[in-house]
Amino acid sequence: MLLDQCQFSDAQALTGSSTENSTNVIDLENTTPNVGGGTPIWLYCRVNTTFASATSQTLIVALQNSTASGGTYVSRLISPTYTVGQLVKGFDMLTTPLPLDCIRYLKMLYTNAVGSGFTAGNVDAFLSLNAPYNP
Repeated sequence: MLLDQCQFSDAQALTGSSTENSTNVIDLENTTPNVGGGTPIWLYCRVNTTFASATSQTLIVALQNSTASGGTYVSRLISPTYTVGQLVKGFDMLTTPLPLDCIRYLKMLYTNAVGSGFTAGNVDAFLSLNAPYNP
């Protein structure tokens, strides 16, 4: 598995009014990959372009996994509910190590929780070996 291929979303626009999947699904190439042992693999989900909305829109992001590419996905990590005012460029919505017991296929799910949809807003979501910098 190459980390440069571990990108769920690259400036993915979330301007619809419903739930959206990440552009990419990551295949860990093993049914029980045990990705959390040793050096942690970090999940980053970050605002790339500031969100805007004509209504009181909110967003929830989740990491999901499945045993099959087209199978049923289950949420493993879920962010808090963020308001449009919080979703500014550079804001980290979900930054955490992957769970130890992830299964083969991973994707992100973006849920517009309240409102009629965003008029602007893009996200990046990816995996990295680099831990977050906390000065």
